[in-house]
Amino acid sequence: MTVRTGSCLCGARAYEIDGEIGAVWVCHCSLCRKASGSVGAAILIVPRAQFRWLKGEDHGVTFALRETYTITRCRTCGTPLPAETDAANIYVTAGTLDTPLGKGIRTHLFCASRADWDRDEPDARHFDERSTG
Repeated sequence: MTVRTGSCLCGARAYEIDGEIGAVWVCHCSLCRKASGSVGAAILIVPRAQFRWLKGEDHGVTFALRETYTITRCRTCGTPLPAETDAANIYVTAGTLDTPLGKGIRTHLFCASRADWDRDEPDARHFDERSTG
């Protein structure tokens, strides 16, 4: 069985996922853009039975932005971490995985809300490592 691990930036919170994961979902709604400070939220939808905390389960703080939208972050480093508000699934922030997923983005949500800058310019540059210029 495949086991994947993930953690926050400081390592205070860590989790494990058993079994296969479908693919990555990216939500482009304005709430996910604000919460991430980026193009949106990249998530993995994981059945609750496949997810378990390895450490730091009680080291998060949850912000209820709306009745239907919450975000949980590490108390120390602020990394957005798995949302556990659904009875059936855990919504894992894909960027917190420590092990390869082997899958790509399958679904983009709320594309009509996508920021106008969420696209490459025709002359966009791509670097494999940090650029100095």
